[in-house]
Amino acid sequence: MKSQFLKVLTLICLLGVGGTASAEFRAVWICSLADGKTLDDVRVANSKWVEFVNANVDGGGISSHILTPVFGDVTAGRFIYSDGFPTMAAWSAARASMQESDEGKAIDAELNEAAECSEHHLYDAEKS
Repeated sequence: MKSQFLKVLTLICLLGVGGTASAEFRAVWICSLADGKTLDDVRVANSKWVEFVNANVDGGGISSHILTPVFGDVTAGRFIYSDGFPTMAAWSAARASMQESDEGKAIDAELNEAAECSEHHLYDAEKS
């Protein structure tokens, strides 16, 4: 059941969500809420991440969605981050910006406090 859940949500991510189909690269994190945390905690931390990386990566254009299941395995607390990057250089720069500044490290710590992510994948996304 868990495998089917991951396949369905990964397919959704690959097909794009909303206006993000133009991203050339998509990072997908399979996550569960950390003990005592809510999706609101995840939303707050993720919003800080989006604002930070767009301010620190030349050209910005980085997007993020939080996907929650609506059918299949709807285990409470499970979700997916689906982040869109216009180029591989933008993805690399976003990772570097998080690791090289105190603000980035603090945001990363907040993300890690809100959720436990068991898988991380980076996809080359083609627009049809």
